[in-house]
Amino acid sequence: MIGYTAVGLSVVGFVVGLTLRLRTLLLFVGLVLIAAIVYSIDAGLGFFSTFLNIITAEAILQGSYFVGLVARHFFSGNGLRYTL
Repeated sequence: MIGYTAVGLSVVGFVVGLTLRLRTLLLFVGLVLIAAIVYSIDAGLGFFSTFLNIITAEAILQGSYFVGLVARHFFSGNGLRYTL
């Protein structure tokens, strides 16, 4: 189940990076933070496991967002000015 969640987060991050701007990423980062905290409380995880859960989810989302930005930069051809 966690693997499917990681793949879903990476797809969402890639699509957000490919199509939307930085403010939308910040919205998704907040939503992922809240979802990770709720999941950790529901699963009864300790502090360190909750911390790792949050860091992993955010790293997957932001890393795939960056890949989406790079893909948008290469597809657009307009230069870096329009990427961010």
